[in-house]
Amino acid sequence: MIKDMDYSQDDRTVILNRSGELPARTPLTDFAAAPKMERIEQRMVYAARRHDAGNFNPSLNPLISLAATLLSEVVRLKNTYQAEDLHGLKERLSSEIRLFEHQALQDSGDSSEVMAARYVLCTAIDEAVATTPWGNESAWSQMSLLSSFHNETFGGEKFFQLLERLSRNPVKHLHLLELMYLCLSLGFEGKYRVMPRGTLELEVIRDSLYRQIRQLRGDVPSEISPHWQGLQGERGQFVRAAPWWAVTLFTLMCLGVIYGGFSWVLREQRQHVLQEFVQGSPASLADTTFRDDLQ
Repeated sequence: MIKDMDYSQDDRTVILNRSGELPARTPLTDFAAAPKMERIEQRMVYAARRHDAGNFNPSLNPLISLAATLLSEVVRLKNTYQAEDLHGLKERLSSEIRLFEHQALQDSGDSSEVMAARYVLCTAIDEAVATTPWGNESAWSQMSLLSSFHNETFGGEKFFQLLERLSRNPVKHLHLLELMYLCLSLGFEGKYRVMPRGTLELEVIRDSLYRQIRQLRGDVPSEISPHWQGLQGERGQFVRAAPWWAVTLFTLMCLGVIYGGFSWVLREQRQHVLQEFVQGSPASLADTTFRDDLQ
């Protein structure tokens, strides 16, 4: 076998007959011919679509998991009353948006869903900045995230148009619908902010979206730990480790100590009572005799 491995690949394989002669002057293998590669295009596409093991996301909703930092920024901005550097804020948020887009494309591969999620996040963040006391009077509308990534200045109406379109197929767009519901729960109002009964209408939309998501996800288990078993095995082992005779001996010792204590207390009290009785008996007897003599 080692001898065969020493031959170069350019050597040609031939067959000899029993006399050691060549049956023909032509080789049985032809290395000059191009090798046959079956389904090479399909294999290349499969290798390109394989996900890196380090990018595995076990979250129930990968879009929300990847957008956690941006959603945290929405909450922080709504509670910020001190003006921030708009250019620094814009660069930091833009970097987070690009990171989200890159990771989401690697995770799902659906570019249309990722672009829609990016639109939703840009709209929610822009409104969070614009509704702050310092952002309302700033130039954020000319440098908003929505204008940078989608060439639009206001997404408060398109957000709900997108929500209505995605709600027609909730099974396919469940992750994106949950992201939009979370934005609504964090205070996004869009076009309903300036409407007379906008708060009530927005609450109806949010409640309808919640019911739609709950119908697909199912009810949340009421028990915190449905399969909780505790330490039953270790507790049973501890009980079995104590023999019956040890328990009996311990019980008898406790009873003996209790009996000895009560016996000592009763003995002390009895001696005290008898001592008073003995000391008081002669005086009582003399007093009784004196009274008899007077009579």
